[in-house]
This record gives sequence, C-alpha cells and structure tokens, in this order.
Amino acid sequence: MLSKQSQDYLNDVRSRIKKRQGKINIITTHPIPETYKLVFLSGTPSCVINVKDLQGKNTEGSIVHLNGAIYQVIKRLIISSKVLELHLDNISPQ
Repeated sequence: MLSKQSQDYLNDVRSRIKKRQGKINIITTHPIPETYKLVFLSGTPSCVINVKDLQGKNTEGSIVHLNGAIYQVIKRLIISSKVLELHLDNISPQ
C-alpha cells in the first residue's frame, strides 16, 4: 500500500501524462554525454576522452574499440549530464 504522499505524487504524474498525451513525440530517457571517463580494470590509469574517440556502444556487456585495442564495457555510471564513466576490461593487447 502506498503512503498518502506517494499516492498524491502518482496521481499528479498520471494527471500530467493525460494532459500531454499526443503532444510529445520524442521522450529522452537520459542525457547524451560529451565525454567519457574511462576506468580500466587492468590497472592502466583512467583518462577522459571525447565521445567520438570511442568506437562502439556504451552499454554494459558491449564491445568497444579505442586506439586499436578492444575492450568490453563492464559497468557504466552517469557522472553528470555531460560525462559518462565506463569501466573497461581489456580483451586484446594494444
């Protein structure tokens, strides 16, 4: 059972959704980062790079390419609206 405060919040959200139905075409669920902070599980010092410097998807479990090396994304954390931290495991030697 929801508390009175939670129920009021839920009702308010439902009301706002009903008012906006048909008016919203695209809903952004997360901000698009401008930079990645890369944390390497191998112990290599972390670094910050531009989003365009990393090839591949930034989702957990996906494979990415950086400077000729192949990494797997183990974890991703949203640091701010412009910075996404990726924890990478080295799959191939550089």
